[in-house]
Amino acid sequence: MDTKTRQQIEETFLEVSRIAARKTIYALRAERNGRSQLAKLFRAIALSEKAQALRLLIQLRGQTGTNQENCRSAFEAEIPSLIQKYEEAAKNAEHAGERAMQSAFSQSARVQRMHLRLKKKLDEDPVKDNPYYVCSFCGFIMEDHAPEKCPICTAPSSRFTSV
Repeated sequence: MDTKTRQQIEETFLEVSRIAARKTIYALRAERNGRSQLAKLFRAIALSEKAQALRLLIQLRGQTGTNQENCRSAFEAEIPSLIQKYEEAAKNAEHAGERAMQSAFSQSARVQRMHLRLKKKLDEDPVKDNPYYVCSFCGFIMEDHAPEKCPICTAPSSRFTSV
């Protein structure tokens, strides 16, 4: 694939993903304000934009490596980089007196560190076939079953999705 085309696909993927996430937030606000039809429209548009993002992501499929290379990229580069970004953002938010954002960034850093631990556990028992449960609020992942309350953000078990 041409380098410029690949860059445009990556940039567009990131932008449409961000925009789709915002539409989901707009839907929550509309629902809270009693505008159920507007909320439905925002959710429908968000789903449409997520489909568009997935289509772009599929075009990048040839840009991945072997499982070993992908693991190296994810667990040795991407996740550590996210942890560092979240920790820096938490410090900045703390200095700015933004407690809610400081907490959100700190929680996200904790969740990312847990991802590294989950990979280590998988390496120790690679034939394991247990479900994962993901908190839809903070992203915490638990194996086998959803907790009664998320240990990171205290969301109830109903906020967990099985994978």
